[in-house]
Amino acid sequence: MKYTETLKNIHSSLDKLGDLPIFSATVNRIQQISASEESDAMALAMAIMKDTSLSARLLKLANSSTYNRGAGNISVVSRAVVLMGFNRIKNICLTLKLIENFHDEHPDLDVPGMMMRQFLSANLAKEFALHSKQKVDPEEAYIAALLFGLGEIMVACTLPDQYRKMLSLRSEKQTTWALIQEEVLGMSFHNLGQEIAVGWGYPKSVLSTMNYVDPLDVDADSDLLGALPSLTNGLIQQLYGQDRLSESYSDVIDALSEVGGMSLDDVGETTLQCFRQVAKVSRDYGLKSQALVPQFIESGNSEKDEMVRKLAFLAQGEVELDEKEMVSADELESSIHEVKRSKKQLDYMNDLNELITSGRRIHEVFKLVIEAIRECAGFDRSMLCLLNSSRDKLSVKMIEGEHIQNLQDYFERSKNGKADDLFFRVLNKQVTLLVNDLDEDGWADRLPNMFIKQVKCQGFVLVPLTMGNRVIGMLYADKLKDKGAMSEEDFGTFNQFATQTRLALMYAESRSQSR
Repeated sequence: MKYTETLKNIHSSLDKLGDLPIFSATVNRIQQISASEESDAMALAMAIMKDTSLSARLLKLANSSTYNRGAGNISVVSRAVVLMGFNRIKNICLTLKLIENFHDEHPDLDVPGMMMRQFLSANLAKEFALHSKQKVDPEEAYIAALLFGLGEIMVACTLPDQYRKMLSLRSEKQTTWALIQEEVLGMSFHNLGQEIAVGWGYPKSVLSTMNYVDPLDVDADSDLLGALPSLTNGLIQQLYGQDRLSESYSDVIDALSEVGGMSLDDVGETTLQCFRQVAKVSRDYGLKSQALVPQFIESGNSEKDEMVRKLAFLAQGEVELDEKEMVSADELESSIHEVKRSKKQLDYMNDLNELITSGRRIHEVFKLVIEAIRECAGFDRSMLCLLNSSRDKLSVKMIEGEHIQNLQDYFERSKNGKADDLFFRVLNKQVTLLVNDLDEDGWADRLPNMFIKQVKCQGFVLVPLTMGNRVIGMLYADKLKDKGAMSEEDFGTFNQFATQTRLALMYAESRSQSR
């Protein structure tokens, strides 16, 4: 198969899968924003929030013990970006997208295992960069090592039959792995990975690290960033029995020691510490700990065999935790739903700010607020009521939601000197009336009977609206009977939009006074 035919078949397969073209756009967007000196945390957060699954997984990681060092609950992406930093967020996002998009559709090819080993290699590169005497950005080393194995993973996912053929040829051990790649694909995995990385907008400095480096050619004067991706990948391949045949475990360890200016003991200890860290965080990334467990086969190299035993012991402990603590699909779906709601809320807030500052009619602001409350909070109905000039009659001006007729009929009313005048008194006092649950705190006895019978809500919130010192009406939202009590999040979202409405009224009043 020739070079161009391989690329054509891979892109054709990607088009059928559908996921990775979207992935490419996400990676490009995040890459460009994080690389720009003019970008801020909100710009990067907005790019990430366009991908709801990515946002939910990122927030989960930001709140894990690995990344959250006493910063409290992180509930918005922009705060995660500020606390964790642009480069770290960029690397986490790329990792999450790689893991999410390369599915386990061909169990015999062990793509999850390949992804786990690449993740482990990337973290090893980062740790060696941190401990080395050479000054190398650890986040750059992480990205370079993560992308190093991209070509092989891409072939396994998109050209499974060709990849099986390659594995069969490799098992016969009649030629080298590098020659098999050229024979079957017309190109090396490294070349293919570089082609993909170019499409994602990665610079030449990253592309140059995606080539194989012979450990026997590495010494103390070698470029650390250029050598680390190949060396850490080679080390992981050795430990997991996928060694490249042309090199030994000792060759790789010696090369890491030389180029990093570290003792052999330090190389071994750094490997173990990194493995512990990866084992701890792998579940949060969506990787199965079972893929961490190396298969022990006596190799004749005592140092290598001892390291594999230690890694197997550590990994097995994580597998047992995995079975107890695996996050359910429902929990992830809930997180994704919350991120979608947060993004929608932010979009509405931006639209409202634009309406207010551009001096648009207050009617347009009211309309957008009623829609926003209904869409972004967990309410079933939202409504705007206005008072007449003598403040003795309410009229429903805007209403949205389910079963709205009874609600509208009740609040189309005049004062009558009876219990139903409660809402006029609340407006007159200019206080918020918040009832989380009508079945609690004696609310059923304190509210008008006709309201309870006719409106049929489980909980509601009412906020007076004023212009200057004059009450002009109210914003109202509720949950229907038996739909559950109103939550703090529902009220918080409602209150944000109510605040924007008050701000719009202040602007409208100031403009009218200046005329």
